[in-house]
Amino acid sequence: MGARRATGRNWPLWAALAATVVAALLYLVHHRLPGLDRFELTTIDTRFRVRGPLPLRDDRIVIVGLDDQTRREAPDVFQTRRGWARLLTALGAARPKAIALDLFYSSPEVILPAALAAQVRAAAAAAAAEPAPGPALVTARDALTAVTDALRGDEVLAEAIAGARVVYLGAGFRMIEAAADRPAAPPPEPAGLERAQLDEAVGGAAGAPSAYAVATTLPALAAGARGAGAVNHLRDADGVARRMALVIEMGGRYYASLGFVLAARASGQPSRYVAPTGAVSLGDRELPTRGAVARLNYLGHRFPRISAADVLAGRTPAAALADKIVLVGFTHAAYDKVPTPFDPLSDGVELHATLLHNLLHEGLLRDAGPGFGLATVLAMGGLVTLLHLRRLRRRPWLPPTIAVGLLGLWLVLAQLAFDRGLVIEVLPPALALALAVLAGTVSSIATEGREKARLRGAFAQYVSKTLVERIVANPAAATLGGERRELTVLFSDIRGFSRIAESLPPEQLAAFLNRYLTPMTELVLDSDGTLDKYIGDAVMAVWNAPVDVPDHAARACATALAMQRALGPLNQRWRGQGLPAIEIGVGINTGPMAVGNMGSEARFDYTVLGDAVNLASRLEALTKEYGIDILCGEATRLAAGDGFVFRELDRVRIKGKDRVARIFELCGRAGDAPFTADDLAAWDRMLAAYRGRDFAGAAALLAALAPRHQGDGAHAVFTARVRELAAAPPGDDWDGVYEQRSK
Repeated sequence: MGARRATGRNWPLWAALAATVVAALLYLVHHRLPGLDRFELTTIDTRFRVRGPLPLRDDRIVIVGLDDQTRREAPDVFQTRRGWARLLTALGAARPKAIALDLFYSSPEVILPAALAAQVRAAAAAAAAEPAPGPALVTARDALTAVTDALRGDEVLAEAIAGARVVYLGAGFRMIEAAADRPAAPPPEPAGLERAQLDEAVGGAAGAPSAYAVATTLPALAAGARGAGAVNHLRDADGVARRMALVIEMGGRYYASLGFVLAARASGQPSRYVAPTGAVSLGDRELPTRGAVARLNYLGHRFPRISAADVLAGRTPAAALADKIVLVGFTHAAYDKVPTPFDPLSDGVELHATLLHNLLHEGLLRDAGPGFGLATVLAMGGLVTLLHLRRLRRRPWLPPTIAVGLLGLWLVLAQLAFDRGLVIEVLPPALALALAVLAGTVSSIATEGREKARLRGAFAQYVSKTLVERIVANPAAATLGGERRELTVLFSDIRGFSRIAESLPPEQLAAFLNRYLTPMTELVLDSDGTLDKYIGDAVMAVWNAPVDVPDHAARACATALAMQRALGPLNQRWRGQGLPAIEIGVGINTGPMAVGNMGSEARFDYTVLGDAVNLASRLEALTKEYGIDILCGEATRLAAGDGFVFRELDRVRIKGKDRVARIFELCGRAGDAPFTADDLAAWDRMLAAYRGRDFAGAAALLAALAPRHQGDGAHAVFTARVRELAAAPPGDDWDGVYEQRSK
């Protein structure tokens, strides 16, 4: 009887039921299981991208960006408080409804040390009191007065903030992330910071995120502001910003975020926070938050933007700012960048604009809640368990096929709910389904004899171990980004390497390349450069990152010359071994670049990006066309100093770009170059004649230079070029710019 009962028991059904119970238990503790939450977060990003952009429902929200144009045209905004005062005065003149600054001024402006500033003020007062000043004293007095006036940056900014009348300042809270962060005594209440309206009962388990310190604007500056709010955003475990705290607790007091403050002002409705329950409301509308934290509903496109430079220059129509909610923040390259579901390098000010738009138009995402999540886990596992009833198991392919269909249907329902602003968890129900199918199928294979062989195919096709591992895997996470810095980058490449590679066996080629790259790399590292990467036989190196190297252009030039010298002993050794000798071309350029961790969420490298990097690569390619060893950009020529000798070579329209670049040959160190000062002066006269369409004169100068330029590739190139142009003069549109042929 016992044997018959054992044989008759539906083990696959019981196994699937047990797996469902396990999945439910896992769901109850899944916030402590590494990897699951992060995987769920990636599905939310996918749902954002599948949903696509949403229409902008409010044209009152405008971002005034401190962008690269502002850095060029109005650098004082980045450098002085007077620059900020100019911007706030210009914005206030347009009469916006609010001006919100995504920043704060937590320390006074220091142009001179305090003692020296006091000395200057005293000297200015003494000079002003002099009854009969002479011309020299008048000049000195005027200079002292100008310096004294420059020291009033904070006062001028305070006047501008008060004069605009609608300025809201930011505040940066330091959040408590561990028990050690919690202060022994409550911190003092900061002045001028918005407080959320509270219920009479304060405290409770549903409290807002807590902070232990805050950085705010100096009271003297903030006195004329309309208010202030927190500019903090919250990053999830994978580094992406998807949430913002509407209320932050510090020292038993509660403070509103900048977007929450602006929403209350723009809507004319009060904000309120009930500490015991964690409920946050705007007017009579309770907001969908958890612990006073809101889930942002990104629109998928940027808010209207105006460059601060255009505002300062008066190029912005007053109607573009009048009665608008203006958010001012940094938008220039590689600064204040935040990863979001739509953009790995979104500007931080966009988060505040998104929160404000969500609050004004009931756009915040809503969480379905843990109760709904547990119900879906049980429902999905239960449905799969029913698939293991004997009647259905007679067709081995049916349970896994239906399970896959259920999973697809669940994903569609999750996306439809997300499109309507509801976030339901995808991973736990899918995991319950996978575990139930896996447990039932494995049990069936282990106990059903003949059915085992038929089900093995279905198991391998639909719910393999690889699929389970993919579900529970912990995807790697990385912060991109980077920063904008002035750097020098170098590219070197072996000429004709493909021909060399074809002539050597793979093992010998690898050893050959290693013997070349080793000394070249040592030269880079010895000069405090950073090896960015090897690109086949090419070397890419950068100076001034991650460690500051003030003379980075000079060091790169010295390294390039050392690389060329190092080829001599290498080629001599290779010739003795019957191996080919090599030549290398080197391109160097200096300029602003984005440097940092770049790549994908699965893998990234520390590298540099930017137009200045691309130009260095093109310069390396141009060395072949001119038959010279080292080419530099104009910025490198200027930054390298007088320790090197350069020869202006040409003006080139870079391949793939419209820009024209002046290029220079690095001839050598001062006092050790192959050309004399007279040679270089004659070469410059030749270039002037060439660009002035005096091809006969250029040819004559080249002929005079020929005895001292034996083996000079550039001399040969220009000799052939002016000969062709003299024989067939170009049209009137010829501008003397050479079109690069190769990359």
